[in-house]
Amino acid sequence: MAERLMASGQGASASQSDKRTDTLQLFSHDIRSAMSDVIGGLRLLDRHRLPPEERLQIDRVQAAADTLAGLVDGALLAAVGDRLFQNEEQRLSLDEWLSALEGRWSGRARAAGGDFVIACLGDLPDGLSVSQLMLDRIIGNLIANALLHAPGAPVTLCLTSLPDQAVQITIRDHGPGFAPHILALMRDGGDIGPHGPHAGAGLGLRIAAGLSAEIGGQLTLANHPDGGGEACLILPATVIATPQMRRDGDTIPDLDGLRILVADDNLTNQTILRQILGRMRADVTCVADGLAALDALERAVFDIALIDIEMPRLSGLEVMQSVRARRGAVAAMSMVALTAYVLRDNREAIYAAGADGIIGKPISSVADFGRAILRYVGRPTGLPEPEDVLRDDLGTMGFGKVLDQDRFAALLSVAGATGAPELLERLQEDLGAVLAALDRGIASADLAEIRGQTHILIALSGAVGAERLYRLAEVLNIAAKRRRVDDLAALYAPCRADLQGLIATVAAHAAPIPPPIQNI
Repeated sequence: MAERLMASGQGASASQSDKRTDTLQLFSHDIRSAMSDVIGGLRLLDRHRLPPEERLQIDRVQAAADTLAGLVDGALLAAVGDRLFQNEEQRLSLDEWLSALEGRWSGRARAAGGDFVIACLGDLPDGLSVSQLMLDRIIGNLIANALLHAPGAPVTLCLTSLPDQAVQITIRDHGPGFAPHILALMRDGGDIGPHGPHAGAGLGLRIAAGLSAEIGGQLTLANHPDGGGEACLILPATVIATPQMRRDGDTIPDLDGLRILVADDNLTNQTILRQILGRMRADVTCVADGLAALDALERAVFDIALIDIEMPRLSGLEVMQSVRARRGAVAAMSMVALTAYVLRDNREAIYAAGADGIIGKPISSVADFGRAILRYVGRPTGLPEPEDVLRDDLGTMGFGKVLDQDRFAALLSVAGATGAPELLERLQEDLGAVLAALDRGIASADLAEIRGQTHILIALSGAVGAERLYRLAEVLNIAAKRRRVDDLAALYAPCRADLQGLIATVAAHAAPIPPPIQNI
């Protein structure tokens, strides 16, 4: 009887958990869809017709909306422990980031009677290999704190290149400065809380301090001799983007000649996508439901279809299943889900329906969006080509680190002491499954299997900071897209070696530490 009651209780608990997950998935979709409409609507505004002050406010709202979308995305995924499968590879353009900061904070500073000024000193890099969302949270909290305690006075953000290739970001205000107890707690590594003379500022400083450590940076606080407070974040040389990353982030991809079908029932989304893709010179056809998508595929040939999941008359999943069940060239056409459904269960269903990949709404970067499309259709993305990998030594290719230890450690830190073992176990299982599937796919020249497994490997390696493996998986994916069967085994060899190395590294971290041997 006790066992039966226990089983019943466990079943009820599991049922409640399933209901909570289902509810969260629905909320996730609706929230992300609403955010997509907000961001898309802002992008459709003709800023050049607005007066300068109104344009400034629109820029501020646009920057804040982009940040909010990232925060909501991260919070929803973290709520179900679903952070691992996000692509964590970051290529932040410094110029674009500073422009967004100015748009977000200058209007707020002027509204308070002050000013927000950005200054750059020294030979700064073009880009940073760091999460923009995390950097935005750090710097945003520091700027907000400065504006709060120095209303009507200027706040300055200064970027300085240091001799050891590190970058220093300093936020200075002209207020009363930091309270002594906050400076002492920061200096001694204590917990900064919202109390004392700086009540209300403590939480933002605590967030900034914690996130700075996660990205490998060092945050210090001080009071300037001439008055006011100074927060200084030093980013190490390890977060400076490689030249390859800079090239990727600086240019908008050219999609000239690509025939793209967009299936989305939201007219705002259609307009946004038509403008974005048109800017990259693609030939775009838009339809509003699943049946219209199938009809368009009957009447014309497309290189790729971007398909929303929730559509009237026929869902995106049903469209993909129908296309994959056909014969001929259309069955092999690249199909990508363009969706606000991003949780793990949703992704598994989307890939099972036949998708080549998933691009989440809202679209935050036009350049990343364009490069993703190029990758899915097998065109060059600015990354090393298969010929380069076969011809050159990997050490000269700019493929990045074998493993970014700081990013890997940050991932485990986010999971926490209780979640890290489960994360490592799941990662071992997933990497092992990918290795076995790729071995089979390469042996039988199964291009669909290779493409599918390299998509998974790209996500996994990007999440843990295995930069070289990420690039090698990209190259193998491109070769499979181009049906380069004769090159697959040679391209897979370095990819497999790095994959085995990553599996060994994860296993070493997952292994329990043996207790010390005691002398008897």
